[in-house]
Amino acid sequence: MMPMMHLSSSDEDLEKLNELFEVPKNENFCEETVPQFNDQQLLGHFRISREVASQLSNRYEASQYYHYQKGDSEKTSPFKTVVAFLWYASNEAASLRDVSDRIGITISFLHKIVKRFTYFLSNLSAEFITWPTNEENIEIESHFRQDEFPGINGVIDGTHIEIDKPQDDPDSYLNRKYFFFDPGTSCLRS
Repeated sequence: MMPMMHLSSSDEDLEKLNELFEVPKNENFCEETVPQFNDQQLLGHFRISREVASQLSNRYEASQYYHYQKGDSEKTSPFKTVVAFLWYASNEAASLRDVSDRIGITISFLHKIVKRFTYFLSNLSAEFITWPTNEENIEIESHFRQDEFPGINGVIDGTHIEIDKPQDDPDSYLNRKYFFFDPGTSCLRS
């Protein structure tokens, strides 16, 4: 419980009151700390290489999503946007509050970053997620045929993404390692 303070109109009292309600932020995490990460640390924290992070940052800066600002939002660098999004997306235990504190931005602004950057990535997906061409299908099928799996031109792999215990039918989401998961699939080219 907050102690009662005798308030007067003095600047000193107002300064003390502001200190009580000020939320401290990590200063310059993106500008000073992240650039000091070696390649392995960067990959460990963000799940992408420095080169890919730089390419994403450059492409984001050139996109409509970076230049679109609604209201009186803060504006941040493309690199800081990429770092904020990737820290949030690649750390399952990180909440909006945790990430906003680490990056030094407000929770509401981080939410806008996550939303805007998700749309940006979604629009890039057509460049990276494609069906194989006829020539690629023939080549893929020949690799499977060599391993005695004729007529196959791709595989589906499953992954277990840990989630909180669902309200409805939680036992249906419990796996053999005894954690709740969201069954996801991805198509892989060989």
